[in-house]
Amino acid sequence: MSDQLRLSDAAGTTTPEKERHYRLCRAALAQRHLAAADATGSDPEEARQDAELTASLLWKHDTLHGSHRGPLPATHPSWRASNLADYVRQEADATGLDPH
Repeated sequence: MSDQLRLSDAAGTTTPEKERHYRLCRAALAQRHLAAADATGSDPEEARQDAELTASLLWKHDTLHGSHRGPLPATHPSWRASNLADYVRQEADATGLDPH
């Protein structure tokens, strides 16, 4: 919730573009954390939950604002809760971030 209050276009504290950039960076970082959870001694379940939440928040933001950069928009029927990590990868790749 602190992420939502700190950077939220709904709260008027940022623009949709800035919020999207924050959500994308946060989701890509969470994917990297999940991939390295075992090696770093992090709790894999906590890392998985964070990765799922941040991916979902990015996807919801892009669905609302139509702000995708990759080839498949957030509203494409192939995106489901089970593959939103792929959506994060697509969007990170399209903007030059490394989600791996």
